[in-house]
Amino acid sequence: MTDEQSPRPQNEAQTENSAANNPFVDELTQLGKHFSQLVKDALESPQMQNVRKEVASGAQTVIDEINEAMNKARSSPVTQEVAQKASRTAAGLKDASLSDNLKAGLLNVMKSVNQELSNLVERMEQSSASTGPENAEAPEEAS
Repeated sequence: MTDEQSPRPQNEAQTENSAANNPFVDELTQLGKHFSQLVKDALESPQMQNVRKEVASGAQTVIDEINEAMNKARSSPVTQEVAQKASRTAAGLKDASLSDNLKAGLLNVMKSVNQELSNLVERMEQSSASTGPENAEAPEEAS
């Protein structure tokens, strides 16, 4: 049994020795170590932390603006009118043709949604236009 076990460690030792003597393996090992250290340092750098904070802040601002727009849309007279029309349409379905009422109701809903989206886009464009020059100047000052 000892004869069967001894060739295996010798083969492993030979493989390790040939890999250890191989300059390509050494260089690839060093390259991997240096690259992983570079990535680790970059991810932990103050600049990356600032970028993470800016991205998180920007994402939170977008979320807040979307929530504000949704709340305004819910409380807007147009939305309330759409809800009332939808209720009347639902009640009217009992008396009128289903197809005609559905078409009219859907058209009203689509018009209202399009108007609200248009308003939202306009506000977002105004917001980005008003904050755009400040953001454009910041990198120039840092350079």
